[in-house]
Amino acid sequence: MKALVTGPRGFVGARIMSEMENAIPAPSLRSCSDDDIRRLVETVQPDVIIHTAAISDIPTCEKDPDASRRANIDIPVCLVRTGRKCVIFSSDQVYSGCAGEGPYAEDDVSPANVYARHKLEMEQRTLDICPDTVLLRATWMYDMPMYGVPNRGNFLMLMLRSADAAFSSGDYRAVTYVREVARLIRQAAVLPGGVYNYGSENDLSMLDTALWLKERLSLPIRISDRPAHNNLWMDCSKAKSHAICFPNTIEGLKKCIADYSL
Repeated sequence: MKALVTGPRGFVGARIMSEMENAIPAPSLRSCSDDDIRRLVETVQPDVIIHTAAISDIPTCEKDPDASRRANIDIPVCLVRTGRKCVIFSSDQVYSGCAGEGPYAEDDVSPANVYARHKLEMEQRTLDICPDTVLLRATWMYDMPMYGVPNRGNFLMLMLRSADAAFSSGDYRAVTYVREVARLIRQAAVLPGGVYNYGSENDLSMLDTALWLKERLSLPIRISDRPAHNNLWMDCSKAKSHAICFPNTIEGLKKCIADYSL
C-alpha cells in the first residue's frame, strides 16, 4: 500500500512514517493552492492519503479562525476531491459541548470551540463528497521524544517534567499512546467510509489517571484537583467491531513504560 502522509514530521505523522512501508512524505500544504495539491497527488499516485496535518491548538484557532478553516477544512476537502481514498484525523473535541456522562458514540456530537466546529464541518463535508472517506477521532496522545521530531506537549511529558500539575476529578477523557495509533493505521486505511472513535478508552478521571502514573513511576510531582468538567470520554465500539482494538489508557501507559524502560 503506497500512502501519501501529510504532516510527516509531526507528532502523529512521523510515527506513521516509521510504521508504514511505502509511505511518501507530503510537503507542507499550508501555503499550497488547490491546484498544487491536485498536482502533488497526481504525481505520487498514492493508494491512500493519510492526512495528519492540522492546526490543533485550540487558542490559536480561536484567534485566527480563517487559518483554522484553511488548515482544518479546506485542505482536507481538497484532498478528498482528488478521488483518492483518504484517512483523515479528526478530534475528540467534537464532544466538548456534550452534557451527558459519556462515553460518547460517534453520533453524540456537540462542538464547543472553533477547532471542534471546524473538525466536525470537515467530517461532514468530506463524507458528502466521498462516502468512502475514513475519519478518525483521536484522543490526546502521548509519547517520549522521537529523535529529530518536535515532541508537542503531552500528558506523559507533563508528568515527567513538572513539579506541580492540576487535573480534574470531573474531567473524563482518554489519553492514547501514539505508537499504538501508528501501529493500527494500516487497518484503519481499509475501513469502510465513516467516522470512528480511534484511540484508547478510559473510565478513570484525568485526576485518577495522573495519580496512577505518579504512583507507578514514583514521580516527585504534586498533583492537585482543579474544579472543571470536560468530558471527552469516547465509546470505541465501532472501531472494535472492525478489529481495531486499542489497550485502555492504563494498559497503554504500561506498554509505553515497558517500551522505554521508564
